[in-house]
Amino acid sequence: MEEIRKLQITGGSTYIISLPKKWVRSMGLQAGKAVRMTILENGSLIIRPYEGIEAREKELRAEIHVGKGDSFEKIARELITRYIVGYNVITVYFERGMSSQKDKLKSFVRDKLIGVELLEESATHLQLQCLVKYDELPLIKAVERMGAITQFMIEDAIRALLELDRDLAEEVIKRDDEVDRFYLFTVRQLRYVMMEMTLLTKIGLGSPRDCLGYRIIIKSIERIADHAERIAEMAKNINKKLERDVMREIKEFSEFAVDVFKRSIDALLDLNSDKAHRLLERIDKIYEKEDFITKELIEKEDKLTAMQLKLVLESLRRIAEYSSDIAEITLNMSIRH
Repeated sequence: MEEIRKLQITGGSTYIISLPKKWVRSMGLQAGKAVRMTILENGSLIIRPYEGIEAREKELRAEIHVGKGDSFEKIARELITRYIVGYNVITVYFERGMSSQKDKLKSFVRDKLIGVELLEESATHLQLQCLVKYDELPLIKAVERMGAITQFMIEDAIRALLELDRDLAEEVIKRDDEVDRFYLFTVRQLRYVMMEMTLLTKIGLGSPRDCLGYRIIIKSIERIADHAERIAEMAKNINKKLERDVMREIKEFSEFAVDVFKRSIDALLDLNSDKAHRLLERIDKIYEKEDFITKELIEKEDKLTAMQLKLVLESLRRIAEYSSDIAEITLNMSIRH
C-alpha cells in the first residue's frame, strides 16, 4: 500500500509528516512512543518501532515435524530452508523410533550450520538456536574467509594430485564442509537483510542492490570449492606418477587458475574496478592453454589417466570462469549512482 503525504513545517525550521493511523495501530504505537529512523544510501528513509527488530528476532521460531517415511535428505533440506530464511529457534519433532535420524541431524548441524547450538533434546525432539548475530560475523568478513579456505583447497588438491597424496586429498574433501557452512550463513544474512533493510550496514553492505551481487558471488565461491573437491576426488583415483612434462603443465595451469581466483577476491574486497578489468583481460588465455595441455595428455598418458586429467583441467577452467563472474559483479558494484 502506498500513500502520498505532504511535508509541513513547524516552528519555522522543523519539517514534519503525519504517519498513517492504520500503520501506527498495527505496530502497537501511541503518542509518546519512540520510533527509529534509518537513512539508507539510496536516500530511502525507514521508520520502525524503537524496540521493533530486536523483539521480532527473538520471536522468529519454526517447527519441523518428521515422520518415519521422510528421508534424511528431506529433513536436512527442511532445516536448511528455515535456517536460511532467518528463524532463530527451530524445533524438530520426530516420531518414536527415529533416534538414528535424530543423531544424524545433530552431526549435520555441527558440520554445516554456523552458530547453531542444541538447546533441548528428548526422545522425540531437538530444539536448535542460532546464536550468532549478524554484526558478529559481517558478510564481507565471511566472504573473505570463504575465499581463503577455497584458495587453499585448490592448491592442496593439485598438490595431492601431483604427489599422489590420498590423505591430503581426503582432507581437501572434508574442508568443503567449511565452505558450505559459510555459504549457508551468508545466504541467511542476505535473505534476512532483504526483509529488514536496516541491517544493511550491520553486515557490511552499503546499498540494497549489493545483495543480489553478493548472492551470485557467494554461490560462485561455493561452486569453485566444489571443483576443488572434484580435483581431490580425481587425485584419489589416479594410481600412477604423471609424466614430468604433464605435471609441469598442470601445475602452471593450476597456478594460473588460483591466481585469477585470488585476484577476483582481492578486487571484490577492495571494490576495485581496475583490478577487475586486469583480471578479465587475462581470462581468454586459459582456453588456449587448456587445449594445448589436452593434446599433450593424449600423447603422453594412457587413456584412463588422460580422461581423469581432462576432468581436472575442466575444473580448473571452471574455477577461472567463476572468478571472472566475480570480477564482473565487482565492476557492477563499484559503480555508484
